Amino acid sequence: MFSISPPMKKAWLLVFCCCAVGFNTVFSQAPDFFLKSADDELAIEVSRGEQSVTIALYFIKASQYESVLIERSDNQQLNFSQCKYIKFNDSANDTVVLSKKDTYPMPFANDIYYRVKTITKDGVTRIYPSVRLPGVQNVKQE
Repeated sequence: MFSISPPMKKAWLLVFCCCAVGFNTVFSQAPDFFLKSADDELAIEVSRGEQSVTIALYFIKASQYESVLIERSDNQQLNFSQCKYIKFNDSANDTVVLSKKDTYPMPFANDIYYRVKTITKDGVTRIYPSVRLPGVQNVKQE
């Protein structure tokens, strides 16, 4: 009969867990068009216009933020660059809805990923997961 020693069982369990986490990280898909944060403090919605992309932000506790950055990339996890900067004033309400336009978006044929980075008045920086705006494919209409 085949037997595995306890240290070997731990090693195989570690390998299995690493593979499972790695598989999920590599093949996970960003949500399309809309994302609500796990802490329910922020939601982001993206939509395509004729020449621009509209980014709508919904804040529940906006008075805690010093500033918010909207970033974009053609990769879900890498190479994000700032496309909008929003500075909050001291009189900001708790519930705020903002709409910003990305007037120089990436090519519409490609998927675009947008994410939000917040900086609180206490200096805490949070980077939220990205939301995907699927690329537009050329479709012939008959």
